[in-house]
Amino acid sequence: MKKYTVSLLATAILTAGAAHANDFSVAGGLDYMYSDMSGTAQGQHGFNHKSLWTTYVDFRHPLFMLPNVNFQATDFSSNAPGINNDLTAYDFAFYYSPFDLDTLTLNAGLNIRSYDGELNHHGYSDDTVMLYGAAETQIPGTDLGAFADARVSYWDGDHSHDWKMGVSYVVFPEDTLKLKVRAGYRNARIDYHDDGVDLAQHLDNWFVGAELRY
Repeated sequence: MKKYTVSLLATAILTAGAAHANDFSVAGGLDYMYSDMSGTAQGQHGFNHKSLWTTYVDFRHPLFMLPNVNFQATDFSSNAPGINNDLTAYDFAFYYSPFDLDTLTLNAGLNIRSYDGELNHHGYSDDTVMLYGAAETQIPGTDLGAFADARVSYWDGDHSHDWKMGVSYVVFPEDTLKLKVRAGYRNARIDYHDDGVDLAQHLDNWFVGAELRY
């Protein structure tokens, strides 16, 4: 978890510096998904359905050359006969917005994912680098929007991805604190073959959530 601590410190430093920018903004959100897990863990399959939660914080600023930061934590735990896998993925996405308009924003960068798990009382952890991309658009004249978010990696034959897309609605568009409700579809694949742990899992389903931005 040393890399997790270093990444969190870097995020805090970046946030402190950006807080003096005129159009600095910060958002916090929570998503809920009832997972439909498939694949294998230690060669076993037949996973139970499970409620999964994702929390995230997004920092944006206008500071030249410094990336924006998105932190996300997702519960990817799963259970099958003889398998109890408690797994949390921590994502740190460092991104730029090369295309940023009132109605359309495109983001691109790198994501550092840190896995922190315990499989049948055996602890394991590892970090991986993923490509990160996101897009968000607002329908002109309305409070409706659409969004997409993707993290993808392919290292030594292991392919992991995590993408979601959906629609959003701004509840209080005129307030300084903007509340946004979200709903969409999420698809995630986890390949992990290290520390005596063998995971090849896939989940996808609809999700709902909310975001508050200042």
